[in-house]
Amino acid sequence: MSQHYAYIGVHKSHLNLGFYYGTSLKDPAGLLEGSGKKLRHVKISEMAEAKSPAVESLLIQAIADRRQNQNDA
Repeated sequence: MSQHYAYIGVHKSHLNLGFYYGTSLKDPAGLLEGSGKKLRHVKISEMAEAKSPAVESLLIQAIADRRQNQNDA
């Protein structure tokens, strides 16, 4: 599962945009939630939240991290 960087969990009133290695991401906006060893997620209730620069930054970081770790393997 090392090639995966994110997942989407759909709930009735929101969705979770989750990151398999969320603990390694810089999150100055404090969006990430969770207490797992590596997993973290962002709760998204409105489309505007999904399009925010903070969420985009998390996605970019997660992709870059996975690519780096794949290249190191």
